[in-house]
Amino acid sequence: MTATSVQDTHLPGRIPFLRHIISMVLLFALVLGIVGVNPFRQTLAPMDLMLAYPGWDNAGIDTDLVNAERSDALDHRLPNWREFRRELREGHIPLWNPLHQLGAPGIQAPIYEGLSIPFVVYALTPNEAMGYTFALLSNYLLATFGTYCLLFFMFRNHVAAVFGAITFAFCGFNIAWAHWPHLTTSALVPWVLATQLRYWQTGRLGWAFGFTLSVALTGLGGFPFVAVLGGISSLILGIVVLFAEVRSAGINQLPVRRIFGLGLAGIAGAFLALPGLLQVKEILDSTDLSSRTGGTWFTPYDIVNMFGSDFVNNLGVERTFSAGIPAALLTLLAFYFIFKSPNRFAFFGLFVAVFTLATVFGMAPASIVNAIPGFGFNTWSRGSVLFGLSAAVLSSYSVKFISPSSPNPESSYRFHLVIFICLLQAINLGYWFRQLNARPDIETFFPDTPSISYVASKILPGQSIIADGSFLVSGFLSNYRLPELFAHGFRTDAQNKIAADIAPSFQTTYTASIIQCSDINFSSPGITYAAVRFFLVKEGCTESGYETTGIGQRATASLTNGALQGELVIDKSISATNTQVLFGTYDRDFAPSAVMFDLYRDKLLVAHAELTPEAIRNNQYATFNFNQDVPLVAGTYRYVISMAKPDSQKMLSAWAFDTAGGATYQIGSSVFPGIPKMRIGERARLPQNLSIASAERGISVIENHTVSGSGYYVNGLSGQPEADFGPVRLATYRPDDLTVEYSDATHGWVVFPIRANKYWRATLDGKPVELGKFLDFFPAVEVNGPSKIRFYYDSSHLLKTLELCTAGFAASVILLIMVNGRASRPRAGAG
Repeated sequence: MTATSVQDTHLPGRIPFLRHIISMVLLFALVLGIVGVNPFRQTLAPMDLMLAYPGWDNAGIDTDLVNAERSDALDHRLPNWREFRRELREGHIPLWNPLHQLGAPGIQAPIYEGLSIPFVVYALTPNEAMGYTFALLSNYLLATFGTYCLLFFMFRNHVAAVFGAITFAFCGFNIAWAHWPHLTTSALVPWVLATQLRYWQTGRLGWAFGFTLSVALTGLGGFPFVAVLGGISSLILGIVVLFAEVRSAGINQLPVRRIFGLGLAGIAGAFLALPGLLQVKEILDSTDLSSRTGGTWFTPYDIVNMFGSDFVNNLGVERTFSAGIPAALLTLLAFYFIFKSPNRFAFFGLFVAVFTLATVFGMAPASIVNAIPGFGFNTWSRGSVLFGLSAAVLSSYSVKFISPSSPNPESSYRFHLVIFICLLQAINLGYWFRQLNARPDIETFFPDTPSISYVASKILPGQSIIADGSFLVSGFLSNYRLPELFAHGFRTDAQNKIAADIAPSFQTTYTASIIQCSDINFSSPGITYAAVRFFLVKEGCTESGYETTGIGQRATASLTNGALQGELVIDKSISATNTQVLFGTYDRDFAPSAVMFDLYRDKLLVAHAELTPEAIRNNQYATFNFNQDVPLVAGTYRYVISMAKPDSQKMLSAWAFDTAGGATYQIGSSVFPGIPKMRIGERARLPQNLSIASAERGISVIENHTVSGSGYYVNGLSGQPEADFGPVRLATYRPDDLTVEYSDATHGWVVFPIRANKYWRATLDGKPVELGKFLDFFPAVEVNGPSKIRFYYDSSHLLKTLELCTAGFAASVILLIMVNGRASRPRAGAG
């Protein structure tokens, strides 16, 4: 490593300030060029995915589907952001969100990104679609400018800093996770490192306070694991510069003061973020995280994909990490330059790369990696953001060597070469960005449909809806201010119990749900307890008439090896309308070809259906609809599932039970034990309290007439008491403070159907009372006669936390000023 003291001899004031302005303007232009969006006509919101589903067929808007992996933006981020934005514009701080799974902490919980810079940009922009575009652009600009500062402080080369800035900002991780808090958090990591390094170099308090703010914003970014990765890279940088300083000048007072100064600045930043982080802790404490374990998608051999997209599975959110082909080549070239001219910052990039190989690519023993904070219950492959950081540092170091050291005529070819490499990198990153992120027209931003408008005009506060797979993932309709119990997010055990009674197969991932109408138990009392007033489902809703069962599961051999066929033994007569089969497409968006389903009784074909490739999604049930109802009597049938193009080079499999009472299935000439996961649906038989309204073609709106108000009465909190909405009337309503009136004289409990946490309180006729819980989920108050009940969210705990954190922040800042002392004047002429 080069011997350089703590004192920095190359302050920005000694470089013409105009060069920095030119660099910033160039970076701004490059960001806009790479993203390639016209914010006045297009939006970066993933409406291409939403409009690909039947629920929006009658919106009158068509757009090409670019990426099928953007559901989290539509079922988690945007529903929360839209609610926060509405509340703020109405002059109310949204401390409680009534839409998210019937209720959740509001803007103060960082996992919803309400305390982030992109949300502020979104909330302040008058046009929502444009605001969301600007929000994403703000993340990329933050990442770009922060990385530029970091790399310029390291290598003192404008061109190298510009190249590395776009390399990190648009590395595969940041492109793939554009619509998640992953990017919001990672965009701030370079600022943490830049302010840390600059304070180390100069000792100026301004940089220490910048470090404090960067740490706080990273903690509030919304994805704690990326914040942990930022902390690890900060620790590596600190060790590298400390080692270089000790090796150069030995141990003296100045580096010790810098260490204490950074520590106190970091503690001050932690105090600023602590109120929000405590909210995250409370959410996680009420959640069973046992199913979240460490591990990685990658093997050591996957490092070859640093040169481009995943050559096996193509681009995908979880697997994309490349930072561009030019950056990959320059990263490898950096090893030669490090050997030729060792540099402490190049070694920092190298150490980050080694850490990434050990964790993300699984080169270190799993037991060791799991012991690192955060890795035990997070997917390690998401640490690939550190690949982007190391590639940015190492490739910038190479650009510094390639760049001309002086503007003499002999080196002009080197200047043109560097400019060409920068342009090539921008073009490469722009191409990949547009492969993963759609830019639909601005009018596609949450268009209304007849069914959505019908439900929105009739639903009351406290009531909720359930939407089936016609609207893809549960939570999409929360964007229209329609609460959904099954929306994306962590769930409590009590919530899971209620949800499973309503739709037994509701959970597709640990946090997401896709509900098939055939799986809804319309007789479940949980529907009334959760005040589900409307169901928005595919027209001709069916229920399961027959379903295969077995033990264990595995993917069948690919249907490219031959048709999948076997026998079904149906034990009762049913009138079949469709058959559902669970397929796996090997992480591709769709099946490689159309697929046909045929059902035979003896040699007679009794049912046939065909699906397009787009109708078959990875790890989801695909529905083969018959042209008419097919009467099936009890007996043995033979099914045949085949691909229209069995010679495809891409695979398609069904999921099957390992064993199923001796049943077997055949693919090609090979026979296997088990049976595919299949369902035969018949038309649903709805209870008398439900009626169907058809507001539009293809979608049915089912209304639950039992749910006639916003709260209800039950005679007890145990068992399955009847819910009576009649004697309960909503008097006043705000999401975090509402009042209901009970008009009956019977003793019992008044329940308001929201998900409440420990900070909800209640008063009865103005007097505080103990808040009970119905089904360990819904808030309830005991009544003995006509009374007025107020439910409200008590935010006093936030004020107490803020007072404590303010005191801690002030103490840390005072100690920082005392420890820092007066910055020494840099010595001229030091190398």
